[in-house]
Amino acid sequence: MDILKTLFLGVIQGLTEFLPVSSSGHLIIIETFMGGGSEAEGSSAMFLEIALHVATGIAVLFVFRKDIINIIRGCFSKDGFERKGALFYSSWVILATIPAALAGVLFNDQIDALFDTSKGNTAAYIASLMLFVTAALLIFSSKHSGINANNVKTTGINIGGLTVVKALLIGVTQAIAIMPGISRSGSTIAVALILGVSREEAGRFSFMLALPAIFGAALLDARHINSIQSVLTPSLAVGFIASFVVGIVALKFLLTFIKRGKLYYFGYYCAAAAIVSLVCLTFIH
Repeated sequence: MDILKTLFLGVIQGLTEFLPVSSSGHLIIIETFMGGGSEAEGSSAMFLEIALHVATGIAVLFVFRKDIINIIRGCFSKDGFERKGALFYSSWVILATIPAALAGVLFNDQIDALFDTSKGNTAAYIASLMLFVTAALLIFSSKHSGINANNVKTTGINIGGLTVVKALLIGVTQAIAIMPGISRSGSTIAVALILGVSREEAGRFSFMLALPAIFGAALLDARHINSIQSVLTPSLAVGFIASFVVGIVALKFLLTFIKRGKLYYFGYYCAAAAIVSLVCLTFIH
């Protein structure tokens, strides 16, 4: 895989992993129009996909490093109130991760089939249709912009309007968002807003959930790689760096949009992208 292609895919991954437009959906559609995936690419293609996702995972760690450090410190704090809040929050992240983890393990083969671009345009058609689901969630959530975090009492069981039940529902949403075309960030943030979680917390909790989702999926896929040494190339490094840097910019950009309650802009984009993709797949490709 040449450097220009990995650079392009790295930029696309960095942008769409965090912007609520579905990175998997975009990559599948783009790969289809670029000729589709090839089974012969084997470990090289698989490792590139893993590397790009890990890069965006590291971008999340970088942007939310202070929050993560505060949560870890809070779990060991001598202050009972602070420790209780941190422990509850950590448990909610773990609980909300379980649905997606179960779906990934139990339906791994079926999920892989949804992402297979080597056997025609089916995967691209599915991704395009699911973009409409993302669009609907984002536009609908604009009418439920979440509560103001400043008006919410923060306790060990209610942080920014977030509760254990809401965390679980957001986790179920993340499991459904495994499907290509349904944005993980967009759907989880939208559902959090609809449930009455503050804008700030909706964004933070969504990306806290992204960490186990990204690194867990990477570990699950890594078992299919035969030789790591053979795929460590300069083009891979270029894609990794591009995904990391662009991911940081995209994540900060999205957080600004969340605070302003402007997520519906991305909903209109997803709807337009779905229409263009379906038209091209049907009449051109």
